[in-house]
Amino acid sequence: MGPRVPDEKEYVHERLGDRFEQATSSYDTARRVETLIDEFLSDEMVAGKKTLDVGCGLGYFSARLHERGAKVTAIDLGPNLVETTRRRVGCDGEVVDALRLVEHFGPDSFDLVVSSECIEHTPDPPEVLRQMARVLKPGGHISVSTPNLLWSPIVKLATALKLRPFDGFENFSTWRTLKGPLEEHGVIILREKGLHIFPFQFGMHERSRWCDGNLQRLRSLMLNYCVLGQKRF
Repeated sequence: MGPRVPDEKEYVHERLGDRFEQATSSYDTARRVETLIDEFLSDEMVAGKKTLDVGCGLGYFSARLHERGAKVTAIDLGPNLVETTRRRVGCDGEVVDALRLVEHFGPDSFDLVVSSECIEHTPDPPEVLRQMARVLKPGGHISVSTPNLLWSPIVKLATALKLRPFDGFENFSTWRTLKGPLEEHGVIILREKGLHIFPFQFGMHERSRWCDGNLQRLRSLMLNYCVLGQKRF
């Protein structure tokens, strides 16, 4: 692949600056950290592992991975986001295009890849997933989350009504489009989980958490899709 000039829409979080943290739900972020890292990943999968955080944002996932002993490289398109994560976590950070991971790092480079709510903000989420699978070493693990396509009309309406400040790409996924590109590149899906049966939790965090734990048969209706996979040896 040759050089790519990212669309301005891909810099939405960088443009938000200090408003980015204010616009995020601390509950939602914490639930995704708990699921993708604490629930999905054992100590054996994390401690001492060369780990890539794709779309590091403000560094919440890098911080938790670092706390658990991972050797983290945090990447994002936004230089300020990368610097924020570097300062917050004390990990390596690089400005890298998620659609050019193989070109930048080379294949089979990481023991663990983690990415939360990143792929939908790119013009080609399936290709980002393929890139993540290709930079993963055989036997390594990948833990990813992204929003459910079912909720896209409601989210886009909220954006149009100025109820949320995000105006970049929002290419949401189905279970098939999330898992398929990973499986194409030898990733076996080990776990899948939905989060948030209702959006905009309105402070009903305990009820939402109960639904996450007890209504997984309805995960195809939930707002966030989370998967854990392992690349075949």
